[in-house]
Amino acid sequence: MLAQSMKLFAAAAVCALAACGPTYPNCNNDSHCHEGEFCVDGQCQQCRDDRDCPAGQACNAGRCDAIPGYCTGAQDCGPGQDCENNRCVTSATRDLTPPPTDTTATGGPCSLETVYFGFDSDDLDSQSRDIISRNVRCMQQRGIGRVHVTGYTDPRGTEEYNLALGDRRARSVLQYMTSLGASRDSLSASSMGEEMAQGSDEASWRQDRKVTFTER
Repeated sequence: MLAQSMKLFAAAAVCALAACGPTYPNCNNDSHCHEGEFCVDGQCQQCRDDRDCPAGQACNAGRCDAIPGYCTGAQDCGPGQDCENNRCVTSATRDLTPPPTDTTATGGPCSLETVYFGFDSDDLDSQSRDIISRNVRCMQQRGIGRVHVTGYTDPRGTEEYNLALGDRRARSVLQYMTSLGASRDSLSASSMGEEMAQGSDEASWRQDRKVTFTER
C-alpha cells in the first residue's frame, strides 16, 4: 500500500514539473498547441481567421487552405488571364462590374453611383475616384443635402473582420468626398459587412465588395 502511494505521489510530482495539460489536440490555451497553432474552442487549430494564414491561403474550419486562383502576378495565371487584386481573371470576368455612367452628358438628372473594391481592400482605384467625383458633383447640381455611404463585403472572413472592412471602405469613400469639397456635416457612414452578400464565386463576390450612396 505504501509503495503504491509512493508511485502515485511520484507521478503527480512529474506531472507538476512537466506542467501537464490536456491531451493534444485538446487545449486550454495556445501554449498547449504546437508552434504556429492556436487554441480555438478547446481544440488546437492552424488558424483562427484569414489573418493567421500566409498569403494565398484562407482560414477554413481552422485550417489554412489555398485560395483558388490566387496570384501575385500575371506569371501565376493561365493564357488569356491577368492577375487583378490577387485573382486570376479573364477579360470577361473583369467586365462584370457595371461600367460607370454619367447621365449628365445627355442632359438627364444625375444619380449617385456605387463604388466597387478589390478583394480584402479599401483602396480607391482611378475608376472609383472618378465615380466619387461625379457623385460629389451630382450632390451639388441637385442640391442633395445629406448622403449616407454604406460599406459592404463579400462573405469570406469572419463577421467581425468584415464589419471592420466595410467600415474602412465607407470611411475611405467619405474621406475622399470631403477632399473634393463635400461638407463633412452632410455625410455619414456605416458598415453592413457581409450581411447582404449574395455572391457564391469570384465573379459574383465582386458585386458584394462595394460602397453605396443613399440620399437622406
